[in-house]
Amino acid sequence: MQPQTGQFVLNDQTAVITDAGFTNETDFLARELHLKNPGAADKNTILLTRHGADGLGAEAYRLEVTPAGVIIHAPTAAGAFYGGQTLRQLLDPSARTIPGVTIADAPRYAWRGFMVDVSRHFFDKPTLLRVLDWMADYKLNRLHLHLSDDQAWRLEIGKYPDLTRTGARGNFSDSNAPACFLTRADMQEIVAAAQARHIAVVPEIDMPGHAAAATRTYPELAGGEQTFNPGADATYDFLQNVLLSVMDICPSPWVHFGGDEVKSYAWKTNAAVIRKMQQDGLKTTGELEQSFVRHMAGFIRQQGRQPVGWDEIVAAKPAAGTLVFWWRHDKPEVLARALAEGYPVVLTPRDPCYFDYPQNENFPALGRKLYNTLATVYRGPIVPETIPAAQRQQIQGVEACLWTERIATVSYLEFMTLPRLPALAEMAWTPDSGRDFTKFEERLKPFLTQYRQEGIHFYDESNPQLSLRVAKQLPPTPATRN
Repeated sequence: MQPQTGQFVLNDQTAVITDAGFTNETDFLARELHLKNPGAADKNTILLTRHGADGLGAEAYRLEVTPAGVIIHAPTAAGAFYGGQTLRQLLDPSARTIPGVTIADAPRYAWRGFMVDVSRHFFDKPTLLRVLDWMADYKLNRLHLHLSDDQAWRLEIGKYPDLTRTGARGNFSDSNAPACFLTRADMQEIVAAAQARHIAVVPEIDMPGHAAAATRTYPELAGGEQTFNPGADATYDFLQNVLLSVMDICPSPWVHFGGDEVKSYAWKTNAAVIRKMQQDGLKTTGELEQSFVRHMAGFIRQQGRQPVGWDEIVAAKPAAGTLVFWWRHDKPEVLARALAEGYPVVLTPRDPCYFDYPQNENFPALGRKLYNTLATVYRGPIVPETIPAAQRQQIQGVEACLWTERIATVSYLEFMTLPRLPALAEMAWTPDSGRDFTKFEERLKPFLTQYRQEGIHFYDESNPQLSLRVAKQLPPTPATRN
């Protein structure tokens, strides 16, 4: 960034224009800047162009602000969009001015993700659309939706209507809660809103574990201990049909199939499992679990999508190119093995990427032993120094995970997400050498003011207990008399 003299002033004649077909980006930026956007103009313009973008990466941009106008140079629509988001951040909203500046910018990581678990407690389309706006503000580009688990199934699948009639009932707090789910139309609207913000929606259907919502709906698929039965042909037919439906709704190149925390010991006495193991020459249920992982990853690849799974899948040695989410921060050897075996990896370790963990050590009642402060999120995941530099190139990016066992309201979702989300975003965008937490805290202040203006219940480090009470809608602690 190089400051320049003067400033650009927005007025009623300011137009956002493009000579490169970036119409979605110009329309989006005009709305966000509250411009009437009269269209063609030869002065006082914000131009989005491919000219002068030679040598820039796919998501990179160069922003030039002078008193005469603004130019965002970008080789792709994504880069033009991110340049527009930076322009929004530079705007002084009261004076409607943008300081003169030249910025050349590009992301550190290609994958800058945020996962929302809608299974344990349901969050509806309007809430997810708000999440997309937050993500767009901070140039995040992957919304990962955890759509199924033991508590409930949350996506309409036309071939299996009982998944939402009965499988969508209940949540972590109340097993009798009414059915809540995203319809096909809901998901299509979410996908369209995400695409307009250059965010891919990554759907997850967890298997073969975390399957109780599906197996209580279709008991013939049950393998015991919240698992699907990998010995039954019907299980594979069901899951493949479900994935085809999900892929039809979500055009994302990535499909997440879980693969974590599988209680495969439950299969030992299952007659269908025993028969399957004998047919396939497998000696243990662990080997059958690995065979299942390879099969489902292969099916996803056959559909032209990239399979994604939690780091337990490394043991199965799925096909090359399968994307591994390293989540077990206490198992760095699994990360090392995944990279050594050539798999692309996204860093999602509990420390510091789990946003269901509280923000400081004074919140033990939130039910987690670990806590992830704003500073540790900003620091980012710790990759062992023993991993060679060449293998580090396989790290695609980072993702924060908001598991919702203990998050049941929108206000509490806000509290657990913000302002850790911009901390994650800056860590995902900016190399270690370019980050300074003290400066980040200072630059964060206008965003906290914006949260207050918008009525967002964020975690306020200046008054943690009060902000927690407000977010959880708890009464204040009575004053103690001396």
